[in-house]
Formats: sequence, structure tokens, C-alpha cells
Amino acid sequence: MISNLRDLGGTPAAGNKTIRKGMLIRSADLSNAEREDLQGISAVIDLRTTMETEEHPDRVYDAQLLHLPIFEQITAGISHEEEAERSMIPGMAGLYAHLIRTCTEAIRNVVTAVMEHDYSTGAVLWHCTEGKDRSGITAALVLEMLGVSREKIMKDYMLTNVINLPKAEQSRELLTKTHGEEFAQSMYQAIIADESYLNAAWEAMGPDYIRDSLNISDDMIEKFREKILE
Repeated sequence: MISNLRDLGGTPAAGNKTIRKGMLIRSADLSNAEREDLQGISAVIDLRTTMETEEHPDRVYDAQLLHLPIFEQITAGISHEEEAERSMIPGMAGLYAHLIRTCTEAIRNVVTAVMEHDYSTGAVLWHCTEGKDRSGITAALVLEMLGVSREKIMKDYMLTNVINLPKAEQSRELLTKTHGEEFAQSMYQAIIADESYLNAAWEAMGPDYIRDSLNISDDMIEKFREKILE
């Protein structure tokens, strides 16, 4: 079973078109994936660190696996709870902005891999651990290139809470007893999706992050739209 799995197909995009179904998939990690879960998916992009992949290896079966970590150093709050216990979780909004400012090359590698995928062979799926932060930033950029409004991008981002909010509440209750209220609340904030996190990423991007920082040209975007939109 794959957690936090969703197809971005059907989302309204540029030119009164929509994203084709079975093309762009986002999720949490694939360590418990069954073969049938990956039906129609020909490439998997793992955004996790090497340590995370070694602890919980993906099951990809016949799909191509691309390991394209957004960052390699463990960052407290979005990838590894043991680190969080030692250093406490920084503000998640600040963490999103930090990723945008410091991981530009890695983000470009991920985005171009999505754009250049051969969709005649099947869908591309990208994921991190929870399918929220690194996956959410990737989804936001991919959707924006396809001309999806930020209102709809935010709506997709917040869908993670269908899965993560109950988990976060349970974690907060347990950790309040074992680690105290401050740490419990910080872990709660790390698990949930919150509009302020993605808004902080957008603010850090500036007016044209895709073209100016990621060096994605209009021609590349147009070719991508021709593949994905209908």
C-alpha cells in the first residue's frame, strides 16, 4: 500500500485544458508498495536522502527508479525524527523558504526529470517520506508550469491533511506525555500541511523562480504542456 497517493490528473490548467489522468502521481514513500500499486507507473523519483532510502528502500518492481534527493543532509522536521529530538524542529515555513533558496540545482534536476519523462511508457511518480514537503514543493512547481492557479495548487497541497492530520494529533498526544508540550507541538507542525508553509516557499521564489532560478525556458514549458494537457 502507498500512503498519501494521488493522481494530479483532472486539474484545470492553462488554455482551458486539464491535466491528463495517469501522468503525474505524487505520494509518500514506496517501502510498502505492492506491484499492483504501481500499475501504469514507469518511473519513480525518490526525493529522500540516502539515509532515508537505506532505512526504508522503495519497492518499484518494473518501474525505473531515479534517486534525486532535494537535499542530502538530514534536515530536522521533514525527514528524520531522531534528529528532531536533538535539535528541535525549526519553523516549517522557514524550512520551506530555506529549501527554495538553497536547493535550486536539486529542485531543477527533479523538475526537468518530470518534464523529460517519456509518458508513452506510463506515468511518473515522485515522493519523499510523508509525501508532503519535498513532494509538495515539486508538485507546486510542476502544476505552476502547467498553468494551474495557485488556489488549486494550494488545494492539492492541503489534501495531505486527510492522511496526516489524524496522525499528527495522535503523535502530539503521545509526545506530550513523553517529551513535553513544546516538542509535541513542533512534531505536530512538522507532520501537518499548513498554508503558511507553501506560501513561504512562494514568497522565497520571487516573481519568476521557474525561469530565472531554475532556468526552465518557455519552450521547455510549452513542450511539457503538449505532453500533459488535454
